Amino acid sequence: MIIVFKENIFYSQKNIYFWFLTFSGFLFAVSLLVLLGAANDLSESSTELKQLKVAMPVLEDFVATQKIDVRLNKNQRRLKSGDIPKLVDGAIIPVNTDEAVNRTFQFFSEFENKRSASLLAVELPTVESIELGSPAEAAGIKPGDLILSVNSTKIESALGFYLALNEKTSSDVNVKLLRNKKDSFTVVMRMPDRTSITGSNCGIKFILPGDVIYLTEVETRRLAEQYRRDILSTIPVDWRAEVSNDLMQIARRLNAIAKNVIDPTGVNPVKLQTKDIVVWHSKKVAENIDIYFSQRRKIEARNVSYMTGIGDAFVGFVCSVFIFAVALVIFWYQRRESGKKS
Repeated sequence: MIIVFKENIFYSQKNIYFWFLTFSGFLFAVSLLVLLGAANDLSESSTELKQLKVAMPVLEDFVATQKIDVRLNKNQRRLKSGDIPKLVDGAIIPVNTDEAVNRTFQFFSEFENKRSASLLAVELPTVESIELGSPAEAAGIKPGDLILSVNSTKIESALGFYLALNEKTSSDVNVKLLRNKKDSFTVVMRMPDRTSITGSNCGIKFILPGDVIYLTEVETRRLAEQYRRDILSTIPVDWRAEVSNDLMQIARRLNAIAKNVIDPTGVNPVKLQTKDIVVWHSKKVAENIDIYFSQRRKIEARNVSYMTGIGDAFVGFVCSVFIFAVALVIFWYQRRESGKKS
């Protein structure tokens, strides 16, 4: 009876060692899976953080929030997102920040000048002001002068003056003026560097209604500098190039609208101004940057949680390895002792 009792104890201990080894192996497998799962969560979250970007505004978003009436195919209707021409991929070439800003306002200038073309056609070419250092100032043109002709071409409107300069460019331009409604005479505008004189660089600004805009080269550069100073400087440095390139593409597409949508024979220009787009774009960029940082903080907080989980899982894994090793040694020792007794 005593021998049998000891054998039962022996076999009972053998089962305990076996189940201890099995449990420790299960614990090892679970801790390994938990560790790998935590590492995978951290990897996915880190990838999400790397791919997180500031969403750039698109012109369609602006059009969707505005009530812009245009004339398309001689029919007046509301401007739709589908009216905006797309740029082919080859046309979207990022440039440095300064170049992007300069091109942006060149496109905006072209759009504004086309937008106001119909009203420029009915406004007399009466000089309002002269830009300092311009060919017009050097020629002696003064505010209040009425332009009668350009190189023998009769001028009847502000638009006619710009067209006369832009269609037949020259470094010397003869301009016939009427001063004080009685004295008519001719002056010559010359570019110091012998480049061609155009409506944008001649330095003449006409008396126009408030909603009519014609931007000269000087005004275009001034607006670009104002944008750099007042808006671009408020944007974090890391995004300035991307933001300025995005605005450049919007300006480029807007200029395409001027070609396809604006009816030059219409009485009123399209109710769409570049200053509204610049303000909208800057606000959207600021909002999207705030959203970016909000999402980034959430992901970073999640990463901290995942790293804490990995630390806990690693501790559990090390403990499970130790327990499994102890169980394996005990089981091996028990098997060896069992072999000796047998």
